[in-house]
Amino acid sequence: MKLKYILTPVLVGVGLVAMTSCSDDNDSNPTLHMPESFTLNTPATAESVLDLEATTDDVVLTWSQPNYGGFPVAATYYVQYSVDKDFSTLMDDDGSTADYYIQADEPLTTCTASISVSDLNRNLVNMLGATSAEELPAVLDVYFRITAQTASTDVIYSNVVSIKTAPYYQSMVAADPVLWYLTGSCIGNGSWSNDVPAGCMPMYFSQNSTYDYATGAGEIVWIGYLTSDGFKFRGSPDDNWAVQIGQGDSFGEYKLNDGGSGNITVPAAGIYQVVLDTKLNEPTITAYEGSVHDFTDVGIALSGSFNGWGNTAMEAVTTYGGENHDWHLTIDFTAGTEVKFKQGDDSWSFNWGGSLTNLSYGYYGTGVTNGDNLYIDEDGTYDVYFNDITGNYRFVRQ
Repeated sequence: MKLKYILTPVLVGVGLVAMTSCSDDNDSNPTLHMPESFTLNTPATAESVLDLEATTDDVVLTWSQPNYGGFPVAATYYVQYSVDKDFSTLMDDDGSTADYYIQADEPLTTCTASISVSDLNRNLVNMLGATSAEELPAVLDVYFRITAQTASTDVIYSNVVSIKTAPYYQSMVAADPVLWYLTGSCIGNGSWSNDVPAGCMPMYFSQNSTYDYATGAGEIVWIGYLTSDGFKFRGSPDDNWAVQIGQGDSFGEYKLNDGGSGNITVPAAGIYQVVLDTKLNEPTITAYEGSVHDFTDVGIALSGSFNGWGNTAMEAVTTYGGENHDWHLTIDFTAGTEVKFKQGDDSWSFNWGGSLTNLSYGYYGTGVTNGDNLYIDEDGTYDVYFNDITGNYRFVRQ
C-alpha cells in the first residue's frame, strides 16, 4: 500500500449510493442515516510486538460496514495511522512537526486493507524524524483508524485501535526516479545502438511529476520529432533488450518484454509527446500541440561562471535527418559552478534556469524562461542533457 502524508483533514471522493424510489411511502423508500462511527476490529496480534524488520507479513485490518440505515450502501474507505492516538498533531509545511498521521492514497471499497511492513516502517521513521537507530524506541504503539464516506454524506471515522511495533532505522533518502530510453530509426542517429545518447536517448524526469519515494516509479517524458521509421522503449542500453516496450497490433497498443513486438510507428511525421508511466510500464504517445522553436541555426549553449557567462556549445542529439530538440555536452564542473541553458548565439532571448533536484548520480530539473541560475554543488565530470521544448535537463555525474 502506497502512503502519503496528510497536512490537513481531507474529505475524499467516493462511491455511489444506490437507492430506488418507488412511492412516497417511507416504509418502502429507505432513508439514508448518518452514523456517528463504525467498528474497526482489533487485530489478533495487537498485544504482541510486531518486529517490522523480521516479518514480511502485511498488517491486515478489517472493519464493519457503517450502518447507513440498515441497507447496503457503497462507501469509500481510507486507512489512516499515527503515533498520536488522538490524531491531533499534523505536520507543518516545512516538515518540522514530528507527530502527524498518514493516509493511504489508495481508496478501498471493501472492508479490509493490507499495509506492507516496509511502508509502515519507512513512514514511522519519517514521522518520528529519526536520523539514527538510537533515536527510535524499542517498542512503538501505532494507532489506526478508517475513514468512510458516501457520495451524499460527510466523512466519518471508525474507532481507533493500536498495535505494538518494533521499528528499525532506514535512511530516508528517496529512490532515484526510474529511467527508460528511446532507441530506433527516428531516435538520435537512427542506429539502434547502445551508444548514449546518439543511439539510445534517455527520457527526462520532470519536477512537475511525483515519483514514488521507495521505488522511484512515476511519469517520465520526452517531446521531440518522430517519423514513421519506428522506435522502441528500452529499460537499459546494457541489458541485451531484457526490458523493452514495443508496439502491438497497431499504434496505441504496446507490449512489454515481448521480443516479437513491432517497432512503434507514429501515424505521420511530426512533434510528439511521449509519456511513460513507470508504475504500470504503460506509454502514452500523442501529437504535441504546443508551440515549438527550432534552434537548428543557432544551437543551444551552456553558459555560466565556468566560462564567464559565454557560450559553450552543446551537441545536437538527433542527426539522422529529423528535427532536433535534444542537446548533449560532457563537461567538468567544480563545486559552486552556476550555469544556465541558452540559445547558442550572443542573445539571451531564449534562456532557461530554475532549480535542481538531487539524484544519487547528479541532478534533474525543469527549466523556466529567465529562471534562476542552476547551482552545481559537487565536483565531477557530467553528461548534461537538455530538451528545448520541455526545458527538462539532467546532469549525470560520471
